Amino acid sequence: MNNVPSLLMVTWNRREYFEKTITNLLSDPSDFRLHIWDNGSEDGVRDLIAALDDPRVAARHYNPTNAGQFAAWHWFLDNCQSEIAGKLDDDILGPHGWISRYSEMLMAEPKLGVLGGWVYLPQEWDEALAHHKIRQIGNYRIFQNGWVGGCIFVGRTRLLKEFSSTDSNKWGTPLKQLEISEAGYINGYPLPMAFADNLDDPRSPHCRMNRPGGWDQFAAYSARMRKFSGPEEYGNWIAADARATLVTSVEDQIREFLPSRLQRYRSKLVGAVRKVQGRFR
Repeated sequence: MNNVPSLLMVTWNRREYFEKTITNLLSDPSDFRLHIWDNGSEDGVRDLIAALDDPRVAARHYNPTNAGQFAAWHWFLDNCQSEIAGKLDDDILGPHGWISRYSEMLMAEPKLGVLGGWVYLPQEWDEALAHHKIRQIGNYRIFQNGWVGGCIFVGRTRLLKEFSSTDSNKWGTPLKQLEISEAGYINGYPLPMAFADNLDDPRSPHCRMNRPGGWDQFAAYSARMRKFSGPEEYGNWIAADARATLVTSVEDQIREFLPSRLQRYRSKLVGAVRKVQGRFR
């Protein structure tokens, strides 16, 4: 293991976003190792990936089909040689320096779990409203939350491996962040806040969903899952989610969203039984 942080970026047919994101990331002078997983893109993204000429690009995987996040995440953890690891989505413009800043904090403070960047609008951050969740951890102030956005974060690789889900049916990054919080680690957002630009937020001028026909063609998976009618409704939900993040305590988040230990044990047992049964069919 080494002290240079590693990042995973997963992409699929989002050349327009990928080009902006990779340009922004590689213009950051911070040292890191980037692992790129392409999920069978057919829009020219693979050509962009192949043409990247930066020594910080450590690995490129061209998957033949869209395997989602699960396979990419575990491939990344299996190949990562860094003590600090994380993820940056192909539609997130992070501020320069966030990777090195967060990595130094994680190396200095063993109480810290997963640290992320604010992907809501900058004006939706309200420190006065969030005051009850701000913690002083050593030399650092952290806005604590049960989880951070799975699109821009870092954590200790050992912890990420320990709390990664083995359920391939789960949507999104297979990391059990609430269980990390339950275990006593501090997840959250270092202050002063690092604001990230989410290109796929319908309030963003870059968002493809706002174009004529864009909602039907480019609606985010999270929007389709929740059956929103269009960009405005989706944007309103994101704004409400930002406020809920500010006001809801970590304890309430754990009670509301994390199944009990008994429920998790039963679920794991059922999964094991089904796996065994499948071998004899």
